[in-house]
Amino acid sequence: MPKSENMSNNSFRKRFDFFIFIGLMLSATVFITVAALQRSKVEAWDDLLEGKEYSLPGYLIVDVTDLLMPEKGDYDAIGPLPDGSGAIAFKEVTLGSEKKSKDDAADVENELSKLKQEYLDGDESNAEAGEGAGGDLEFQEVTPDYRVHEVQQGETLAIIAKRYAEYGISMNDIAKANQISNIHKLNVGDLLLIPTSKEKVDVVLQELLRRRAKAEEEAKKAPKIETSTYIVQEGDSLWSIANKVNLDINTLFGCNDLKNPDVLKPGTKLRVPNQDGIFYKVAKGDTLSKIADKYGIYVDAIAAANGISSDTVLIAGSEIFLPGAKEIVTSSSTGSGAVVKASDRSSTTGFRWPLRGRINSRFGYRKDPFSGRKDLHTGLDIGASRGTRIAAAASGVVVYAGWMGGYGRTVVIDHGRGHRTLYGHCSKILVRQGQRVSSGQVIAAVGATGRATGSHLHFEIRVNNTPVNPLKYLR
Repeated sequence: MPKSENMSNNSFRKRFDFFIFIGLMLSATVFITVAALQRSKVEAWDDLLEGKEYSLPGYLIVDVTDLLMPEKGDYDAIGPLPDGSGAIAFKEVTLGSEKKSKDDAADVENELSKLKQEYLDGDESNAEAGEGAGGDLEFQEVTPDYRVHEVQQGETLAIIAKRYAEYGISMNDIAKANQISNIHKLNVGDLLLIPTSKEKVDVVLQELLRRRAKAEEEAKKAPKIETSTYIVQEGDSLWSIANKVNLDINTLFGCNDLKNPDVLKPGTKLRVPNQDGIFYKVAKGDTLSKIADKYGIYVDAIAAANGISSDTVLIAGSEIFLPGAKEIVTSSSTGSGAVVKASDRSSTTGFRWPLRGRINSRFGYRKDPFSGRKDLHTGLDIGASRGTRIAAAASGVVVYAGWMGGYGRTVVIDHGRGHRTLYGHCSKILVRQGQRVSSGQVIAAVGATGRATGSHLHFEIRVNNTPVNPLKYLR
C-alpha cells in the first residue's frame, strides 16, 4: 500500500476516534444534566412540603400544603415558575369558600401524590397546554377580594373610602362588608376588610362572618391551668422574670400576692402559670357568666382552663384562673385595690411626653372586631419613625433595660412613690439597669421590636405596678 494512502487512513481513524470521544462526552453531560434537573425537582417538591415559600411580584405563590388549609382559600395550580427555583405558582380562585377537609387523610395523600407526579413529569403536558414560544405558561395576575386596613387615629369611613377610591366603593359598602352599625364611630386599631370592588361586598361580608366564627371558636379554648414555682435569684425583678418565663408582666402581677413587688428577695417563690391570665377570688353571688362578662372572656374558656363545666356553681372564697384576663382598672383605683391618692397625683404632674407624635392607640379596653373579646391596652401607642429619640418622662432610676417578651426592647424607670414608666418596642436602648436618669434625658430609640406591626413607642405609666391612663398624668 502506498505510503500516502496509509497516512490518509491513519488520519481518518484519528478523526473518527476524536468524534466518538466528543459524542461520549456530550452524552455523559446530557445524562448528568437531566439527572440533576430531576433531582432538583424532587428536592424542590420536598422544600414545598417543608413549608418553604417562593415569591413573584403580582402573583400568589404558596406552599402546596396550603391547598388543604381551610383558612387560606382555594387555589388552582398554573404551573412551575420560570425562574428555575422549582416552586409552583397557584392562582387564588375564591376567599372564604368551602375547603378540603384536613381530616380526610386518604384524600390528602392522594391529591399530593397526583400533584407531585404531575409536577415531576409535567414537562410534556405543560408544553402542550402552554402558548407562545417553547410552550411557556402564562401567569395570570389575580386581584384579591379585599384588603385589610387598620384604623388610624382621626380616620373616618369617608376618609378610608377615599383612600381606596381606585376600587370604586363607598363608605356604605365598607360599612356593609364589616357590619358597622354606626358609620360615625370607629375604634383606633380596628381591622376592616376593604372590598376591591362593589361586586365583592357580599363575598367580603361572608369572609368577615367566617373570621368571626373562627375567632370566637379559638377564644373559647384554653389549656388547663398548670403552675410551676420560680425561685427568685440575685438581681431578678418581675420585669426580667416575665421575660425568662415568656409571660406578660401583668400575668406575674396578677398571679402573685406580693406586699412589695419592687423588692424581690432572693429565695422568694413565685407562682408561674402556663399561660397569660390572672387568678381570681370568687365573691359572693359570682357566676361564671358574670365573671366572663366583666373581664371580656368566654365562659367556655374559663371552664376549660379550670377543668370544670360551664354550669358549675362557684363557691365564694375559692380561686379560679381567668385565661387571657388582666386586672380591671377603674377611675377610682389602679387595680389590685391600689387607690391613687391626691398626693400621688400631684407628685406626677412633672411627667413629660417621651416624644411627640400621633397617638395610634389609646389606653383602655378595646373590643376585637372578630372575636368580640375585650382586651386592656395598658398604655399609649405613639407613632414615630424608626430611630426617633425617646426621652425619660421624669427623673428616676432605670430598673430594667433589655428584652421583655412582646414588649421587645424595653426600658422601665422607677420615679419613686410607686410610680414607674415603661417604654416598649425600642430599636435601641441607651441606658443600663441601675443608672439614674434625669427628666428629658434620651434613653432609647423608637423601633418595632417584640409584637409590633410598625414603628412606634408603647408608653405606660404604672402606679403600684398597675397600668393607669397616661393621659391623666402627662402635662
